[in-house]
Amino acid sequence: MERTEALRRLRTRELNCLFAVDLFNEGLDLPEIDTIMLLRPTQSATVFLQQLGRGLRRAKDKAVLTVLDYIGQQRREFRFDAKLRALTGLRRKALEKAVEEGFPFLPSGSQIILDRVAQQTVLENIREQLRVNRKQLVAEVRSYGEPVLEDYLRESGRDLPDVYRKTGDSWTSLIREAGLVDISQAHDVVLASQLNEPSELEEDLLRRMTAMLCVDDPERAETYTKLVSEHAPRYDELSDREQILARMLFFALWPNGGGHTSYDAGLRFLRSYPLVCAEIRQLAALGVQRSGYAPKGLGLGLQQIPLYSHATYRREEVLAALGYFALGGKSSHREGVAWCAETKTDAFFVTLDKDENERAASIMYKDYAMSPEVFHWESQNATSPESVTGRRYINHKALGSKVLLFTRARQRDENGMTMPYTCLGQMDYMSHSGSKPVAIVWKLHRAMPADVFVEAGAVAH
Repeated sequence: MERTEALRRLRTRELNCLFAVDLFNEGLDLPEIDTIMLLRPTQSATVFLQQLGRGLRRAKDKAVLTVLDYIGQQRREFRFDAKLRALTGLRRKALEKAVEEGFPFLPSGSQIILDRVAQQTVLENIREQLRVNRKQLVAEVRSYGEPVLEDYLRESGRDLPDVYRKTGDSWTSLIREAGLVDISQAHDVVLASQLNEPSELEEDLLRRMTAMLCVDDPERAETYTKLVSEHAPRYDELSDREQILARMLFFALWPNGGGHTSYDAGLRFLRSYPLVCAEIRQLAALGVQRSGYAPKGLGLGLQQIPLYSHATYRREEVLAALGYFALGGKSSHREGVAWCAETKTDAFFVTLDKDENERAASIMYKDYAMSPEVFHWESQNATSPESVTGRRYINHKALGSKVLLFTRARQRDENGMTMPYTCLGQMDYMSHSGSKPVAIVWKLHRAMPADVFVEAGAVAH
């Protein structure tokens, strides 16, 4: 009754301020709150956002929410990056730059203001986190004692890029070094030995775990999980869509086929390594949980293909899904366009921010968003409007072929890892100009996500 009365008095402004401890992190319905003071630090980004959310409801005569966050330094190991990354979505290196420059690229109407002392404290803290090496990370994993990746991320406040900092990293190798692999669950001596000491073949698979970081649509996550389960069905027992997804998983792990004679043989081999399979299951679940987009099927003409607009993919997954990759056939592709004859689809792979140091001037194509639904794209230098390829692009509707667009901001992320592509879905020809290369303007069936549009639009300037 006392709490109810206190909230009533706050709502009617008989009171202007309430102090609460562990009472209103979630579930409080008081839209009139226009100021939040955070006096007690939390390592959890989730708890921080829940506390922040108490003031994010709209109300009459409420123009803004002001948050006063008093950055305590009670513990040296306290980290400021978790809450700032939760607010901004920025990775650590980009966050460091944003703190230095005063957060210049926040959404309209938003500000993060740090006083001079707070700015230096936060910067030093973020830089200290950037310097964490593998030995320190293993020690931290050991100290938390959590063998499940999701539990460790929640308890430590870290994110997936902290664990998978470069190609070849894996959660399994970290918990093995930390002594957290439970070999008591092994049902035989051979399995116990495998859990304790990795073989060269298992290490090869673990080095591909970073390829699983982009699994973020429910169907792919569910099917990949099914395929790495102990009692998974044989390849020939899968549905048509599941077989496509099985091929996507296969080529994500073995871009060149891995020497396997069949998809079934490769998947059986994969299932013989339970820790690898456990890691794939964990990453699939986390990817769906953490996705900020709403995946949607590709639409008419490609509805049988289990790719989704606004989901992210490795190139190998896309080409396996569209029939370009197959055992005994093609298993390598590096160009920006792949004509997938089996599905009559052109897949455009666009890296928006070209690295001038790595690319010749002759292939610095002008690819950028003109609006969330319109994309300007340049063909290969040898293509003219009269060529077979040029006519296929321009007349794709009449010829019954489809065009899919996949973009990524850069070739490599801030940790130097190869970035996956975001599927932007089908698009239709609008107009073209020039020759060798041909500049074509395309209309997307579905507007691109806001953050992708910001990246893609910035390239034009």
